Amino acid sequence: MRFVFFLLINFFVFILAYGQVNNVLIESDSIERDKDDVISAKGNVVITYFDKVLKSDEVIYDTKNKKITLPQKFYIKTKTFEGTGGKGWFSIEEDEGEIFDYEGKVDGVYSVRGKYLKKVKDTYYFTDGEFSSCPFNQYDWNIKAKSGKLKEKDELKAYNMTFRFCKIPIFYTPYFSYPTIDRKSGLLQPIIGQDTYNTFVYKQPLFLVINNSSDITITTDYRNKQGFGLSTEYRRLFDKGVYLNSQIDLFKEKSNGSWWQNRDKTPITNRWRIKLDSNYSPFNNWQIYTKIDIPSDKYFFEDFYNFSFLKYTAFTQSYITARTGTKDYLLETNLNYFYDLTAPNNKQTLQRLPEIRFYWKERQLFNLPVFYDFLSESTYFYRQEGTSGLRFDNTLRLSNYTYFGSILNNFELSPRLTLYLNTKDGNTIDTRFLIPLKNTTQTTFIKNYSDFNHIIIPQISFEYISKVNQSNLPIYDRSDRINEKEDIDLTLYNILNFKNDYFLRWKLSQGYSFLNYYYIGETKYNSKTKPLESSIFLNIKGYSLDSILYYDWDKKNISRTVSTASIPIYKYATYSVSYIEDKGETQQNKQISNALSINYLNYSFNGYILTNLQQKYTQRKMFTFNWNRGCWSLSFGYLDDYNITTQKHYKTIYVMINILDIHYKFPFVRN
Repeated sequence: MRFVFFLLINFFVFILAYGQVNNVLIESDSIERDKDDVISAKGNVVITYFDKVLKSDEVIYDTKNKKITLPQKFYIKTKTFEGTGGKGWFSIEEDEGEIFDYEGKVDGVYSVRGKYLKKVKDTYYFTDGEFSSCPFNQYDWNIKAKSGKLKEKDELKAYNMTFRFCKIPIFYTPYFSYPTIDRKSGLLQPIIGQDTYNTFVYKQPLFLVINNSSDITITTDYRNKQGFGLSTEYRRLFDKGVYLNSQIDLFKEKSNGSWWQNRDKTPITNRWRIKLDSNYSPFNNWQIYTKIDIPSDKYFFEDFYNFSFLKYTAFTQSYITARTGTKDYLLETNLNYFYDLTAPNNKQTLQRLPEIRFYWKERQLFNLPVFYDFLSESTYFYRQEGTSGLRFDNTLRLSNYTYFGSILNNFELSPRLTLYLNTKDGNTIDTRFLIPLKNTTQTTFIKNYSDFNHIIIPQISFEYISKVNQSNLPIYDRSDRINEKEDIDLTLYNILNFKNDYFLRWKLSQGYSFLNYYYIGETKYNSKTKPLESSIFLNIKGYSLDSILYYDWDKKNISRTVSTASIPIYKYATYSVSYIEDKGETQQNKQISNALSINYLNYSFNGYILTNLQQKYTQRKMFTFNWNRGCWSLSFGYLDDYNITTQKHYKTIYVMINILDIHYKFPFVRN
């Protein structure tokens, strides 16, 4: 019902500007001024003030009483409103006015009309007012109130209000109240439905405004089989970019439900989750970010978010990060805590408490054609059970860019010294010193044609990492095992750029090792010849392809491929297929997904099926249908998500109606 506010504000602001500002253009067939200083404009009257336009056959302005009268039908257009009125008047000095038989659109979206509208100071009175986001010639739904009033920055009160959907009365209330400010305490939209464990779920949020910079939401959570919960979310904005958001979820389970069967943990009665997210600047040039996300147990996400993909959350991360920097350097310190939800307990989970990074930004070395930067990372790795210790990792990078005509050569030397402290019993220090270097040489050929240009970039690169004994070092992450390398890679880029924004990009790369073996990740392959890499990316006339594959010369097969293709079907549909296959030494994977999207008039359909070809089962099926009427929409959705680890099906069927950008969702979930 905010249309009343928008309509009157824009209309009266226009008239006010006309009465007080000289920058107004009045056009009409005739303009007269009598002895009482009453200006009468008649015949095709057009009043223009900046982007505001008023049209009528007659306009009367009483300059003495500062009253504008529109005795005939008029047209008005402002930034947010366009429409007509039967007649009306406005008093600038008294801040009062009336409009009869108005009709129009607010913000180009909402249709409004009514019999009568009156403004007295900051209060608006109306009778027979109607409001809808549907146009008047469609009017699938509308809200109509017999009478009411609206007070600026307070509330709207409407009497005898009826909501009609497709001409059918759906809801009637003798009294309706709605805030005309952005933030006001009250009940929010409830959530009613089902989930995997409960046949009835009811959540009721209550929004409370504390002051201009903070508020709180309290949500009661009733589940007929699990129990009762309470969630509290507090938000506060201190300054631009400085905020605090905190949330506490508490839930009291009333029985040992079926979800606890076959678990390695005794059922818990009191379950909870604590969340906090904040950003503040206590010191000059310092930004501090804090995040806390800790559940009571590793099954919390699976049990309380089983209707969404959050049920597959593998870990939560909590941290305190502080950053500062100048034009010369960046400094960051981080306390990071992981809660591993896939492990029996968190005793062997690796924590970084703390981690300090210092980066000296790239700059030129004296007046030489050499640039350097420096990165230092100090990390204390902690496990409640297992190896703990300090790693001090330092890398100095020297680089040189040199042109030889059209040939560009880039050389990088990155000596790296790593110290390990207290990695064994006693105060021992282990060290590792590596000398990585990389040289890349490339040139560019460009051929221009009438409809496209062809870019050819041949490239040769050599990468070397010295071999050192790392067997006595602890393993915290991938940086603790850096394998030796003496590889040469030959790469050819072919790029076709068309004038109509179509393109095709093809990369072909072949590598060789001087060590008679090479590494992919931590896996060692005993061969001089690395896999052939072919990568294609194209978009031509609606057809798209993104494909990368690796061909193993020794096994004479494709060792890994990731490909996605999209094919238009006439002008209404698009078919997409994605295929992934990985023939790894220790783990293999093969899966395919098929998707179909259809858009016809105001109907749309999307279907998606993901199949695991390696283990021969369907992992996910998703289908959605949407009927978009423009001013409202109806959606139907189906999801079948299968977790092979727990051997559970999570099926969701929902119907969603979107009216006034408010989603009413009715889910039906079964396992």
